[in-house]
Amino acid sequence: MRLNIRQVRKYEIEELADMWYDLARMHEEVMDGYELADDPKKMWIDFIKEGIEKEGMVTFVAEKDDELVGFVNTVLRKRPPFFLKRNVGLILDLFVKEDERVEGIGSTLVEAAERWIKSKGVNLAVLTVSPANPVALDFWNKKDYETYLEKKRKEL
Repeated sequence: MRLNIRQVRKYEIEELADMWYDLARMHEEVMDGYELADDPKKMWIDFIKEGIEKEGMVTFVAEKDDELVGFVNTVLRKRPPFFLKRNVGLILDLFVKEDERVEGIGSTLVEAAERWIKSKGVNLAVLTVSPANPVALDFWNKKDYETYLEKKRKEL
């Protein structure tokens, strides 16, 4: 297996959108409050295309034997001035094709995201993970990510 982790090329974003949509649909099925808008893939494509043009966002892909098998999206965010650590690297999405999992591809993508965050002078990475996804919870726990907040919601 030859695995290559690199930044996405613009022409590959539509292919990634299919992977992202699989991930988003899974979340939509298992979580209330994750309902997708009309034409979410097009909006995600536009979001990524716009984001990779900026300094504060990156998408890494995992390429195995010339096939895209996963990706991670990471963006820099600034928190309000009353926090000591104002700059954070936010891991937005991590996806590896199901038949490619447990081969270390997700871990390798996360390492690339973390290196990129550090290269920007930021030393705090945060992410959101669904409590309805025990596999993801276990993955992130093994990566030493700790729970520090719980999100709550209420329809009004």
